[in-house]
Amino acid sequence: MISSKNKWLQAAISIGILYALALLVFAADVFSKEQSISQTVSDLFLHLIPTALVLLFVVVGYKKPLIGAIIFAIYAVAYIITGWSNMHWSAHVLIAGPLLAISFLYVMAYKSIK
Repeated sequence: MISSKNKWLQAAISIGILYALALLVFAADVFSKEQSISQTVSDLFLHLIPTALVLLFVVVGYKKPLIGAIIFAIYAVAYIITGWSNMHWSAHVLIAGPLLAISFLYVMAYKSIK
């Protein structure tokens, strides 16, 4: 079991949870549209998928920090590649930047365990 005194792991988990909470803000835009309840629920579930993935990745990273680092780095790069032509570069910094920072924190947690 990983020691709870690992400050890098605690930082990665904390920032990962805060990042997931920040993603919840983007899910709130489904309520601003005039649509049926079933469509609203469907859109809400679709918007909550990234948040669920981040929380799942945080749990995986807690158990295996190196795997968590790899997953968060892949998630960040995938976001940049899939949205490169659609958004301004600052959007990539705001969304993918924290993912890369979390990945770095998991790498540091892994190195401090070894």
